[in-house]
Amino acid sequence: MTRELTTEFTGEVTSEVTGEVTGEVTREVTSEATRIFLIRHAEAEGNLYRRAHGQMEGLVTTRGYRQIGLLRERLKDEQIDAVYSSDLIRARETAKAVSGPRGLDIHTTERLREVNMGAWEDRPWGELEYLEPRNHAKFSSDPAGWIVSGAEKFEEVMARLTDCVYDIARRHGGETVAIVTHGFAIRALMCGLMGFPSHDAVKVRYCDNTAVALLEYEDGNMTIRYQSDNSHLSSENSTFAHQHWWRSEKEWRSENLRYLPLDEERDSGMIGLFVREFGARPAAETEYAAFLVDEAAGIVGISANAVGFSGAGAGRIDYLYIKPEYRSMNLGVQLIGLAVSEFRKLGKEFLLVDAPPGNPAVKLCLKDGFEILEETDKLCRMRKRIKVN
Repeated sequence: MTRELTTEFTGEVTSEVTGEVTGEVTREVTSEATRIFLIRHAEAEGNLYRRAHGQMEGLVTTRGYRQIGLLRERLKDEQIDAVYSSDLIRARETAKAVSGPRGLDIHTTERLREVNMGAWEDRPWGELEYLEPRNHAKFSSDPAGWIVSGAEKFEEVMARLTDCVYDIARRHGGETVAIVTHGFAIRALMCGLMGFPSHDAVKVRYCDNTAVALLEYEDGNMTIRYQSDNSHLSSENSTFAHQHWWRSEKEWRSENLRYLPLDEERDSGMIGLFVREFGARPAAETEYAAFLVDEAAGIVGISANAVGFSGAGAGRIDYLYIKPEYRSMNLGVQLIGLAVSEFRKLGKEFLLVDAPPGNPAVKLCLKDGFEILEETDKLCRMRKRIKVN
């Protein structure tokens, strides 16, 4: 089986968000060719909360559902004959943008899943950066050198995705199909198609959520017509527009929090800031301090027994706080992600937050998909469903 990459480029597709070239147009599709729209899933909790979700299930975010709507609009005039998807929730939800308007079934398969991250699953990226800096760097720059207990190897992901995509292409000769999969998986596939060794993986563009590639399969050969095109997303609706880790031109600065149990002495500075700004710190069963590398950035308190709510089915954020100098970095949502992770492990269905009206936590929670249950002059009570079906 040969895998050729056509290099006679006749045009460009550019990104509305980044302004960078996101792909190359090679040649017109023939009637015998199979066209494949290769799509990364919409934004999900791992992307927003900055946690390592490989095959860990997570829900699509509020922005992710907006991305799905924009993807549906982008592809509305395309003739698509079949839809394939990873069996993970975030991919299946994204695939509905293509299947729903056409009345097509979604063919799900484990072969299109994201890399299994083994012992890294659901750990905060900030913790992984801090404790395993070399391995963390390898994950993006040379993934064959990324070694984690219980994790899938880069070569295994490449082989799994490549074989699956070729099988689908042969099954649908002369038709157009949509395939929804995941970011690392797409990079592994593209490395194989473009003939890049692992240490050149950085040459493969990162995919924004719902970014699209167009492949063409004919006579055993796969051609990349364009890749990583997010031109259907505005800056407001792009995940990458709100993050900087993927930008090659930036001076490196961590955007990811790590957590330690709150220590009254070590963390007295942050505790004092909270008290001066919002008054007495509410009681909480479990409290954490959040750090950007070694810099104290915030605190959060959570309780698994949310008295007065839906009993054992709910956990509560009692308070969350980000130091003023870090609030422009949108770090508060990562504290919500910590609570979601902790309470989901306990089988909770809902996450609850009480905050005074006007508190920054209210705006943060509403943006993250919470609904208001009760609002008075002194209290805004909010709820978010976190159970993964």
